Amino acid sequence: MGFLARAVGWFSDQGITHKRILSDNGSAYRSGEWRKACKALDLKPIRIRPYTPRTNGKAERFIRTLLEEWAYGMPFQTSEVRNQWLSRYLGIHP
Repeated sequence: MGFLARAVGWFSDQGITHKRILSDNGSAYRSGEWRKACKALDLKPIRIRPYTPRTNGKAERFIRTLLEEWAYGMPFQTSEVRNQWLSRYLGIHP
């Protein structure tokens, strides 16, 4: 829930509006806590249809792109320097 709130805040700071959130059918996304968090953030939770790999594949590809490519668009001398930059950029304070 904390990540969702931080993500919504970050996107809002970038001028990106949000209305809905798409998730899979995992138990965490069917819980009352998830619904409460979405309501507090004024998000309409939408779940993908079960057994629809095409939809889930889009999310998996997006995550893979972030993991493999996004943070490596800038050359860093060390992982420590990259982590410091990412912490500042994303507003994360370890």
